[in-house]
Amino acid sequence: MPSTYEVTAIRKCETRNAFESVTHLCGEAYDGSQWQIPLEDAIEGMRCGRFEFLVPTLEGKQGKLVIARSPYNRYYLKCAQDRGEPTSLLRLPSADHK
Repeated sequence: MPSTYEVTAIRKCETRNAFESVTHLCGEAYDGSQWQIPLEDAIEGMRCGRFEFLVPTLEGKQGKLVIARSPYNRYYLKCAQDRGEPTSLLRLPSADHK
């Protein structure tokens, strides 16, 4: 059974397209400490069944992140409800400004 983490912020690189702009997922651990994981490690952990990530949606619920493939043939994460680009992730605040 995967460990579930709530993503509350992201780190991103402004010079990339929307599919490649998210570089890290960030959140708060149960003890109040902050965690962050590189996107590549998050994807690998999801593929292996170790991790599951949730993000807040516009409806005030939590959406599950899924692995998708960009038009550039690279893997990225998006909310299951997102049509293409990872809009749910991109709406989150930047961890650099927290």
